[in-house]
Amino acid sequence: MNINNQINDKIKQKNQSIIASITDPITKDIIKFNIVNDHTLWRAKTMFTKEPITIKWIRTFDKKSVFFDIGANIGIYSMFAAIINSSKVYSFEPESNNFQTLMQNIITNNLIGSVIPFQIGISDKTGLTKLNLNNFEAGLSHHTVGESALDHSNLKPIKSKYMQGIFSTTLDELCSRWKVQSPRYIKIDVDGIESKIISESINVLSSKSLSSVLIEINENREEDKKIIKTMKSLKFQYDTSQVNEARRKSGPHEGYAEYLFYR
Repeated sequence: MNINNQINDKIKQKNQSIIASITDPITKDIIKFNIVNDHTLWRAKTMFTKEPITIKWIRTFDKKSVFFDIGANIGIYSMFAAIINSSKVYSFEPESNNFQTLMQNIITNNLIGSVIPFQIGISDKTGLTKLNLNNFEAGLSHHTVGESALDHSNLKPIKSKYMQGIFSTTLDELCSRWKVQSPRYIKIDVDGIESKIISESINVLSSKSLSSVLIEINENREEDKKIIKTMKSLKFQYDTSQVNEARRKSGPHEGYAEYLFYR
């Protein structure tokens, strides 16, 4: 076998698709995910167990409503919302490997037009900025928009090995300047800069069309305490028992919980 044949064989092997088909136990709908490494396999396998409050919340969505998935990763919750509730989903994921897999998942599930992906960051400023990467593989998280990478526990600057240039904007600018539809539901899970996003989202959060917002919060961080204060000032409330149930009791994510704000 000559070298051209060897290369062609390896290209064919690399281009072979591995699809995981996950059946929703309630609706029996099937959600398909492209498996490109162990991280994406883990995300597909833990779809219903990693963040059960998120799954339960999405089930309550009004049919065909607008959902912002901020920090979509490979699109687990974007796909679920679009398939289960016919939601119109705007998925925001700046990391290039995750975005590639997100696009593959949209195509595999025939959701072109139902899930609209944007490879941009959502933060507190509009313009060109950096995405500091935890690593360079699909399915990973802990990437940080801004000048520096951040320690996930205390948000202090740390060095990152990889960096990607991206465009970033605010939620308020997204809906006013860029004319994206106002959401009825918002999920924010961006590994540390949730407070920055909230600080420049007052108009969107004040909208009467917005029903609820799910935010990953760590109350051990002063920045995250400000999120709770801001949401309360906008007449949102949350269930403390839900938060206590969702809070991680140990491990690298100790103290984190999904806060479901509603009004």
